Amino acid sequence: MENKIAARIVSDAVRMSNSTREEGSRKAQEIIERARNDVRIFREQNLRETEILRREILERKESVARLEVKKLALQAKQRVLDAAFERAMDSVRALPKDKYLAIVEGMLSNAEDGDVVKIAECDAKLITAAFVKKTADKLGIKLTLSKEYIDIRGGVVLSNGSYDKNFSLETEFDSLREEIEPAIAAEIFGERK
Repeated sequence: MENKIAARIVSDAVRMSNSTREEGSRKAQEIIERARNDVRIFREQNLRETEILRREILERKESVARLEVKKLALQAKQRVLDAAFERAMDSVRALPKDKYLAIVEGMLSNAEDGDVVKIAECDAKLITAAFVKKTADKLGIKLTLSKEYIDIRGGVVLSNGSYDKNFSLETEFDSLREEIEPAIAAEIFGERK
């Protein structure tokens, strides 16, 4: 009988062991399946998020590139306009003496009695004390030509001690540029500025 009891205990133990092993295997398989499913979901989610991030990065890079292209185009257009106005100023400087002096005379028409006329050294042979006196006599005022030169490329600066009236070529061209640059840009580049 002892053998039967022992055999039964062993038999029950083997059955229980097999049952536990099967249940353990089943639970392990369920855990593995859940883990595989979680990995698949995680991978899909990461792929979607990675694709979204990739698109966002590409869009930002494209946007930055477009802005950089616009900036470079604007700089190139600005250089073209700068060169055009620079050539125009050089053309004024290269005018025959009588035409250049007619421009200066127009500038001097803004003078007031007692103003001092300041000029650039490059104009010293053109804008003389005699020319200033002749123009002042026409205007019925008294003007004096300064003995000191100022740092301008042409034209005059009228000074009366309290303030200066700047009619230098640089100032005149800057004012002109503000007025006509949009039209010139439209003509050159075919667009409104």
